[in-house]
Amino acid sequence: MKKWIAIGLALLIVVWWIAAAPRPEIRCCVAESVAFDPSTAAAIAAVEHSADFATSLEHFRSDLPGYDDVVFLEGGTTVLVTATDGKIWSVDLATHAAQPLVDAPLMAFGIHEAPGDPNHVYFCSSHAYGEPFPGEAVGLYRLALDTRKIEPIVLEVPATLIDPDHPIVYADDDPKAPELRRDGSGAEHHRPLVVCDNLEVSEDGRRIYFSEPFSYKDTSLDDAVDEAIALPPNGRLWRHDLDSGTTRLIAEGFHFVNGVLYDLHPGQPREESVLVTQTSLFRLARFYLRGPKAGSYEVVLDGLTGMDDGMDRDASGRIWLAMFTERSPVLTWAHANAWIKPLLLRLPPQLLLRQTQRTGVIVVSPDGSKPLYAAMYKGPRLASVASAVPAEDGIYLANESLGEFDREQSGIVRLKWPQQLQ
Repeated sequence: MKKWIAIGLALLIVVWWIAAAPRPEIRCCVAESVAFDPSTAAAIAAVEHSADFATSLEHFRSDLPGYDDVVFLEGGTTVLVTATDGKIWSVDLATHAAQPLVDAPLMAFGIHEAPGDPNHVYFCSSHAYGEPFPGEAVGLYRLALDTRKIEPIVLEVPATLIDPDHPIVYADDDPKAPELRRDGSGAEHHRPLVVCDNLEVSEDGRRIYFSEPFSYKDTSLDDAVDEAIALPPNGRLWRHDLDSGTTRLIAEGFHFVNGVLYDLHPGQPREESVLVTQTSLFRLARFYLRGPKAGSYEVVLDGLTGMDDGMDRDASGRIWLAMFTERSPVLTWAHANAWIKPLLLRLPPQLLLRQTQRTGVIVVSPDGSKPLYAAMYKGPRLASVASAVPAEDGIYLANESLGEFDREQSGIVRLKWPQQLQ
């Protein structure tokens, strides 16, 4: 009898092991053990001011739900936010009154002004982790503020195959870079954009960079959690040229490319490199597009103490990194001991999502290499900071949640300027 019970239990374990496996795009490419650079955490700890953070938060409650990103309209009296209800909201900063402006295709994520064109903004739109939206497409979109008309800019990209062992960055003058032109020519094969996560618009307003952290179909929140555990190199960065109508691959084979920001380029006609956040690898990286290092990349900061999401510059050129959630000891240990990951990938992702952790910001030097200020927070005003957008009267913190959003957290949250950065 005991023998048959043991056999039955073994069969159940085998069936569970097979049924609970992550999708093949993740299962195939689990990263080897990762040890984070401890010097980054030490540099962040040296400028940490978490004790002052909570007292510097201002919360202006309204009907505004959780949101992913913020953009200031010309004049600075109104902001648009990409909310988790699938709408883009308008917020009057004088009264803090909020109201829906447009219903975006799918769910809007990153949003950015159009330099030199105050009547338009650009935004990314993607599936809200498995929510069905028949007839709507993932893409990069443009919103006209006067008519509230939304038009697609990029819905399809060249179809490429990632080599997981050889990440690549394409220099601007590299003729081998996959491209898809306005008339559909260029790329031998093309496919629908699967995820449009975050975006950046060049200083002259003619080029739009946008990230695709992974590109497998029918993605869900479970897959995003599995990505954070397995660290597969599924991420890409794209660029769309508004003048030529060409969409070009900038880089691929990097884990979870998310936020993007062009590097300052005084005296140069255009950007020579861009910074990207690799969110669940806790890393800030740079892709070189022009100049002597064109076609290469470098790790700027490794071992950040939180998941770096969106990023924005302040008037002094400093970069504000939004820390969606802090790097937990459990995840740090798992990355250092990759042998445990096949088991972790089969456990319910809710076990990880239930770990309430701190959220906050890290401010780094204009080149991204030196932490200048850091603060983490756990409390009733913030769920997770998805972006931190500086303004004269403070830093506006996009407040998002992967789980249930507490309605008490709804509305605008603003951080007063830290004395250390004034």
